[in-house]
Amino acid sequence: MTYWRSETMQQRLAHEELIVPFAEERVTHCAYELAMGPEAFITSRDDKSKITLADHESIVIPSGQFALLLTEERVTVPTTAIAFISMRFGIKRQGLVNVSGFHVDPGFSGRLKFSVYNAGSRDITISRGDPVFLIWYANLDDETADRYGETGEEQDRITSSDQNVMHGEVASPGELRKELETVKHFYGNNKWLLGVLCGVAVTILVRLFFMGAFTMPTPSDLEAMKAEIREELLQELKPMSAGNDRTNMQANGNGDSGMNDNAPPAKAAPALPNGPGTAGEPSEN
Repeated sequence: MTYWRSETMQQRLAHEELIVPFAEERVTHCAYELAMGPEAFITSRDDKSKITLADHESIVIPSGQFALLLTEERVTVPTTAIAFISMRFGIKRQGLVNVSGFHVDPGFSGRLKFSVYNAGSRDITISRGDPVFLIWYANLDDETADRYGETGEEQDRITSSDQNVMHGEVASPGELRKELETVKHFYGNNKWLLGVLCGVAVTILVRLFFMGAFTMPTPSDLEAMKAEIREELLQELKPMSAGNDRTNMQANGNGDSGMNDNAPPAKAAPALPNGPGTAGEPSEN
């Protein structure tokens, strides 16, 4: 197997119309740079439909999502050759990787469809016309009759069958991390409640074990046990409730009465003079 050098690609790709449209400046380091084309499908879209791009229009592939990308060029592989495909390093280092395949069969003709995954931590933006993909050609030892069989318009667009394969929810690493943080936050704020519930559960299991080991509990025993467990739960929750009440009283100025604990004590009423008669009545003397 012999790979085509840049000079061979410049001559054969244009003369045999193996890549259409062809641009000589896209031949680099014995490979041809293929551009982002007119259609794409992204798994995170709410409407679950493909995107049709105008010239230089952009798409965004979120982190942790798959996409199906169509090339701008129509590619033909002779039956005397085979082609290999990949992504450019500049886009791969951002986290976008090709997961669809790495070669093109002899006899293929049409636009290439790249299934990609954004394994990076950031969204990736691609515009129509951007050089994103690479293709290399290599000669076989002879022409083969075992050629690619499918041809037609389906090779030039993203079909409904292509979309159906990629439908479904994709849980990105970022979304999973958010869900874990939510669980940790809930646990941190409700540790006391979980502790009380675990204590009650252990109490029930221990009592049931010993009651079952020595005697079968009667309905009255079960009712008594329920009452005891209820009382224990109330005792556990009472300090927390009292703490909340104190906090509310401090926030409201020590209660609704408006009294201040730091106010000076009220003066005592003056003593009445000693003498016969009831309070408020003059003395007979």
